[in-house]
Amino acid sequence: MPRKAETLTAKGIESLIREARETSAAPRDVADGGCPGLTLRLTPTAAVWSIRFRHADKPLRVRLGDAREWTLAQARSVAGAVRDHVEAGQGVPADEWITLKRAALASKGEVEVPTFMPRDKGPATWTLCEAREAWGSWMRREVEAGLLRDATVRNYLGVMGGPAMRTLDASIVSRITAADVAAIVETLVEQGKRSTARDVVRVSKRFWPWMGDAGRKHLSGADPNAMAGLRAPKMGAKPKRRYPRLPAVAYMLAVASHGVLSTSVGGAIELLIYTAQRRLSVVKARVDEFEPWPEREGWGIWWQGHRKIGQGAPTEDDPRHGAHALPLPPHVWWRIETYLAFTRREAEERGVPRSEWMYPAARPRRLGDLVTHLSPHTLTHAVAAMPGIEASPHDVRRAFATLCQRDLKIPAHVVGMVLDHANSDLLEVSDGNAMTRRYTLDQMLALKAPAMEAWQKAVWAERLKVELPDSEELKRQVVAENLRQRGVTDLEAEGERRRKAAAKAYAEGRTWRQRRRPAGATNPA
Repeated sequence: MPRKAETLTAKGIESLIREARETSAAPRDVADGGCPGLTLRLTPTAAVWSIRFRHADKPLRVRLGDAREWTLAQARSVAGAVRDHVEAGQGVPADEWITLKRAALASKGEVEVPTFMPRDKGPATWTLCEAREAWGSWMRREVEAGLLRDATVRNYLGVMGGPAMRTLDASIVSRITAADVAAIVETLVEQGKRSTARDVVRVSKRFWPWMGDAGRKHLSGADPNAMAGLRAPKMGAKPKRRYPRLPAVAYMLAVASHGVLSTSVGGAIELLIYTAQRRLSVVKARVDEFEPWPEREGWGIWWQGHRKIGQGAPTEDDPRHGAHALPLPPHVWWRIETYLAFTRREAEERGVPRSEWMYPAARPRRLGDLVTHLSPHTLTHAVAAMPGIEASPHDVRRAFATLCQRDLKIPAHVVGMVLDHANSDLLEVSDGNAMTRRYTLDQMLALKAPAMEAWQKAVWAERLKVELPDSEELKRQVVAENLRQRGVTDLEAEGERRRKAAAKAYAEGRTWRQRRRPAGATNPA
């Protein structure tokens, strides 16, 4: 073991070398207090610089060179560079790289040194950046085959391509250990980003087994079990769940159907309340998913595209395969037909075809993109802006489950079917009872219908008790609540800020109308 570190000097080193030679003392190590880990190995016949430190819970000792040829400054500088090389995930540098580093110092930068030169290069395997690109290409092919969703690809690549993980982009994946990723997780936790840290753990445990699959391990060099020991940080106390009472849900419905919100947003919130479905399922609804229910006059059916790829996808023989079917009571179906008739007439007046999406967005997310459906976040913001409402759209599902089971005495398994919970999914039904089998073929619509109708009537009865202010006052309240949540306290200053921003955008040709105007046109498109 080295002695207690003392700061070495050039004269002191000469004295130590001479002493070891003249006394024929046993080999010993002398640590340099001026550079952590830098050690001088002394024997009667040699004096060698080396750098000692721990990496990935393993002790390392890397030889630098002859102390009679190296200056103390060179030894300290190269020792730090060697440590950086290893901690960057590139392994122990080659002897040639160490020699080049010393030569560059001696020549004051005239010698070029590659950033990395691992001693053990191993097979030509992926860096983390290359692995992420390969994973993205593979996942996009899976999307085309109907086996993954776009949202899944965006989520996985977003997590693996975040600023924290990009610090390992140049590292060879075969050299990245669970300790390296754990260090990133700990950094995120220290920054208060526990949710992001948990995402890194979750996606890493999918990424490494994919890289280590037998079909691509020769390309990646990754160990499929490399992240087995990685642990996600705890989230601490979860925020209290809200269970809005029926009057709050009825107030949401009243505002949504009042007309103060846009047609698409109001219609989407109505459907969400009447069906208690998830935001994403509602905004991704297509017009062709809605049709009358032939067996029941005045009723409709929403053949909701299933949110989980594993539940199947439509086929030519069965266009409804994998759908989550919901019966729509007469009042709800009438609202759907009224909404469709209005939006079709509106599209005809504008001379454009009616969107395939039930609730289309007002404009594309980016210039040049197609106009698709509303964002789920739009519904969240719209409900949050309703005066006096503290619940979120997802809380409606809790209200539905509570009311149906506690007050309407609807069995829990039927409530689960409507909510599309995994443990009550129709594709898991395997009962030998003939009636259950028959109902399963038509998505158990007859079992779901009483729950849907009872919920609709309860909400509508409460809706009739709601008294809203006039349109101008309600709009003012919605706008004021929206501004309050955004932290705007001075309305005049906010108005002036927006006017200046609009004027600047117009002067730079960045307004929406200017960007969509055809070349050579003199009027907005």
